[in-house]
Amino acid sequence: MAPDSPRPAKTTVEGMVVAASALGPKLAARRAEAQSLKRLPDETITDLIDLGLINACKPARFGGPELPFGSHTDVAMELARHCPSTGWVAGILGSHEWWLAKCSPEAQEEIWGADPRAWVAGAFAFIKAQATPVDGGYKLSGEWVFASGVIAEGWFAVMVHMPQDDGTTVPTMMIVPSADFRINPVWDPPGLAGTGSNNVIIDDVFVPEHRTVSFLELNKRKSVGQTLNKGWTYNLPMPRVVQYSVAGPVIGMARAALDAFCENIKSRQSIVDGKQLDSFATLHVRIAESAAEIDAAKDIYDADMRIMRDIAETDRDMTQHEQYRIRRNCAYLSLLCRRATHRLAEALGGGGLRANNPVHMANLDVLAATGHQALSWDSNAVPYGKLMLGLEPDKLPGQANS
Repeated sequence: MAPDSPRPAKTTVEGMVVAASALGPKLAARRAEAQSLKRLPDETITDLIDLGLINACKPARFGGPELPFGSHTDVAMELARHCPSTGWVAGILGSHEWWLAKCSPEAQEEIWGADPRAWVAGAFAFIKAQATPVDGGYKLSGEWVFASGVIAEGWFAVMVHMPQDDGTTVPTMMIVPSADFRINPVWDPPGLAGTGSNNVIIDDVFVPEHRTVSFLELNKRKSVGQTLNKGWTYNLPMPRVVQYSVAGPVIGMARAALDAFCENIKSRQSIVDGKQLDSFATLHVRIAESAAEIDAAKDIYDADMRIMRDIAETDRDMTQHEQYRIRRNCAYLSLLCRRATHRLAEALGGGGLRANNPVHMANLDVLAATGHQALSWDSNAVPYGKLMLGLEPDKLPGQANS
């Protein structure tokens, strides 16, 4: 595609959210199948690709709408209302469509130039990981964990801590094609079962230099890939904002739990005195409190998206306070959503104790989602607290060693 190709007509985030909502009933119908398969059904993968629902931030050069960062999480949030696993995968893969635009032009051309429909899954955590420098690139081996959305026909990005001459290490992304990895199917959780977050194994595979990029590079406002993609959408440091790709879907999961709870009690009577459950003031209080928490989570999300858009559009550096506040906020809004869904699930009583009850299912999904390190309140609150006290917080990924 020519460098000056226009943005595809009529592609807006509002339109993509509408498309996600229209797909919702199909996703809800496949939810049990996704849980049984421990991955997304093939039909869902096809729908996500055909409807472009992970492509919100993809560069216009390669056929994407090149929408602002966060557009992909707006879409993922809506998908998560119908199938949490689908929303989770879409949020992650959508973020990869964004950060791949910050990688080397050669990598972008190799992946998207050959197949504009290609997607890149990835994993940062690992059991073992080693990359040895060789002529023209690296020899890569290891086993990475929690690879949400990884499929055999796609690409896969892994993180390796590369040793430096001064004894420090730099987290570095390396991208490999499907022929160079195999999936170890170990994913079997009670929540988000359909994400297919299995382990991925790579054995002594050559990775050319152009398919590697350090977090130091991705943390730049202007990274190497922006010689190709000059739109302001990409003027953000990847390691500072990418956690919203998993925080956004959690809001959709919690909203689905609230909607399902309200529908559930409208049709139920107390087994003790036969009264309609929707007449119980105690349940009214639980609904109101959970709704307030979910609304607050969405307000935090919206406020941060406005800030990040302003930073990107005005092309300025993100302040240290903004960096750590985003990290704090992703964890805190997830904590609010977890409280909201748990409060509703525990109020269902014996009459709601069914494995397929959507409130219980959402509670398990939110619990699984908030187990992600990016959403852990304990680990993400501490650095912000230290910053408020004038102490030096722990370095974020991609920060240079002093």
